[in-house]
Amino acid sequence: MGTDILFMIHPASRLEVVVHSRADGRSALKSAAYTSRSSYRDERLGQRFRAGKRGGLLSHELINWNGDAEALWNEAERAETRRNARVIRELRPSLPAELPLAEQVRLVRGFSLWLRDEYGVAVQADIHAPRFLDLDEERRHNAGKLATDAQEYLAALFDPTRTNRNFHAHILLTTRKVCPETGVFGDKTRILDDKKTGPEAILRIRQEWQKRTNAALKRIGSPARVDLRSYEEMAKAGDAPAGLIPQEHLGPRRAERSRRLEEDGGDTSTAGQRRAEIREHNDELWRTWLQLRALQREQDRLEESARIATEREAARKETADAEKRRLQDARTAAEAETVVETSEQFDSVRTASMWEMAISSAQVGVTAPSCEQPDEFSSEVDLDAYDPPPGRPQPEPVLTPQVVRVRRRGHRHM
Repeated sequence: MGTDILFMIHPASRLEVVVHSRADGRSALKSAAYTSRSSYRDERLGQRFRAGKRGGLLSHELINWNGDAEALWNEAERAETRRNARVIRELRPSLPAELPLAEQVRLVRGFSLWLRDEYGVAVQADIHAPRFLDLDEERRHNAGKLATDAQEYLAALFDPTRTNRNFHAHILLTTRKVCPETGVFGDKTRILDDKKTGPEAILRIRQEWQKRTNAALKRIGSPARVDLRSYEEMAKAGDAPAGLIPQEHLGPRRAERSRRLEEDGGDTSTAGQRRAEIREHNDELWRTWLQLRALQREQDRLEESARIATEREAARKETADAEKRRLQDARTAAEAETVVETSEQFDSVRTASMWEMAISSAQVGVTAPSCEQPDEFSSEVDLDAYDPPPGRPQPEPVLTPQVVRVRRRGHRHM
C-alpha cells in the first residue's frame, strides 16, 4: 500500500467491541487476568486464571473502583445470576504509534473517565505493547532476560524495524452501573444492550474515541488522523472510493502466523490468498480514486481561476463605464481634471475621454478643458490663406519654377 493510501486510512483506525457472555464459557476474571498480565481467582468457578509468561503490559488502571481488579470482577460475577449473563464488555482500540507512551496513557485514561461519567460503569484499562518482529527477542523480553532499561525498551517498541508498532488498549467495562461511594453494583446498562439504542450508543463511543485520539495527535503536532467510519460511510461522504472490501480481523495469533508465512515466501493458504486479493483490489481502487481526485481538484482550480478572472473583468468594465459617465457629466475643465486624477482607469480613460469631451464641448459652444496653452500648431493651416501671427515679419514671396510656368501659361494669349 502506497504512502498516499496509508495517509487516507491510518493503521490505528480501529476500535473493536466485544461482549463476554457466560453462554460462551467466558469468565470476567479470565479476561481481566489476560489483559492485566496477572493471576486472578474466579470465586464463582473456583478456578484461577493466569496470563502465563506474556509480557508487554505498559499501563494498568482502574476507574470508579477503590479495590483491586480481582475484587472488581468477582463482584461483577456475583451480581449476575443468569447462566447466559453478560458480565463484561470490552473495547479494543488501537493507539497511534505517533503518540508517546505518556500521551497514550493520557488518552486511554481520559476516555475511561468519559465512559464512567456517561454510563456509570467501572473500568479496567490496560495498554499493551506491540509485538517484536523477532520471536526470539519477543520471548527474551517477556521472560525478562534482556538487560535493557525502560528507555531502551520503549525505544525498541517504537522502532518500526523491530516491532509492528501495534500499540493497543483493552478497556473492560462492567455491564452494570457501579456506585462510586459504596462500590455496589446497580442496574444494567440497557442502553448498550438494546437492539435500537445499542448500535447508536456504540457509534457514539467510537466517535468519542476518534475525536479524542485526533485531538491528542493534534496536540503533539502530528498531521496523522484516525477515521473509524466504515468504508461505506466514507464512500458516501466522498472520502474514499466505492467498492472497498474490509479485511477480516485476524487477531494476534493468526496475524503472527501470517507474518511468518510472508517472511518464508508468502502466505499461500486460502485465507492468505484471499487477503492478498482484497489488498490488491483495495490498493487499485485507492490509486485510481486518488488520481481522479487530483485531476478533479486541478479542474476545479482552473474553473475557479476563470470565474475570478471573469468577475474581475466585469467589475473593471463597470468601474470604467461609471468613470466615463462621470467625465461626460463634468461641466468644467476643473471637474473633468478631478475625475481624471481620481480615476482607476486613468491611462485608458484620460486621452480618449478628454478628446471626446473637447469635441462635444466644441459642438455646444463650450470651452473645451485643456491642460496646455494652444499655439499656432494646434490646428490645421490653409497655406493659400496663411496670415502669420501678429508681430512676425511678412516673408518675401518665393516663386518656384512651377509657379513661374503657371504664370506663363496664363499669358499664352498675349
